[in-house]
Amino acid sequence: GHMVWKAIQAGEALAEMGIEADIINIHTIKPLDEAAVLASVLKTGCVVTAEEHQMNGGLGDSICQLLARNNPTPVEMVAVNDSFGESGTPDELLVKYGLDSINIIDAVKRVMKRK
Repeated sequence: GHMVWKAIQAGEALAEMGIEADIINIHTIKPLDEAAVLASVLKTGCVVTAEEHQMNGGLGDSICQLLARNNPTPVEMVAVNDSFGESGTPDELLVKYGLDSINIIDAVKRVMKRK
């Protein structure tokens, strides 16, 4: 979806800053590709999730549950923070709800400080 593209853009900008990021397209929460997430965490030591969904009950929550059981790891979530949706163009809404590449970059910087 849109957030995969935003994550790729963020990854390119992070690479220019000397930060190498794994980007995983998690296309389903159930079943969750646990092996891919856990393998990535072993390399990176932290996680940023990005989704067009409420923060509670979404991908970020599923990742946090997986990590709590297997490898407690600092996590930042780029998601809608407990607010109702509005109408607008997709790009306008992504910016309004903080779901843009710059928000992913900021989350990466925050989570890296907590490793």
